[in-house]
Amino acid sequence: MTRKLAELLLLGGFLVLAVLLYSSTASYPQSVQGSTAEYVRFLGLSLGILCVAELALSARKARRKDKDDSSNKKLVIADMPVRFWGLLGLLVLYTLTFEYLGFYLASGLFLPIAMYLLGARRILSIGLTTAGVLGFIYIVFERLLGVFMPACSFLG
Repeated sequence: MTRKLAELLLLGGFLVLAVLLYSSTASYPQSVQGSTAEYVRFLGLSLGILCVAELALSARKARRKDKDDSSNKKLVIADMPVRFWGLLGLLVLYTLTFEYLGFYLASGLFLPIAMYLLGARRILSIGLTTAGVLGFIYIVFERLLGVFMPACSFLG
């Protein structure tokens, strides 16, 4: 797949998403038509305008036929495919275990493995970063905002 084809497919997908977002507001209840529906319409319209603008710029660039255009080169997803696919697999595993293990245990396992996979090797910094992120989330969300994170389902 070339880079140009990937960009066009992505833009087409975002354009479809913009139309779906905008049209979905018609089914909103009357009580939210004045607030939430306007916000979603704004997002859909903004996304659509940006997609059309990008398509116009792509068409203009294609007409000029730049010699140094790299859009017909083969698309490289990542320079390090093992890290990319490993992280993608880890994210899928994280989402699958999230409900069963709960937020803190799943995240406590995910964060250090992801950091190691992405190149961090110092155990102390990995541990401190994981503890800091989870502690920050606990303080801000659970203590200050009163938002409780999903708990382990196997503990009761």
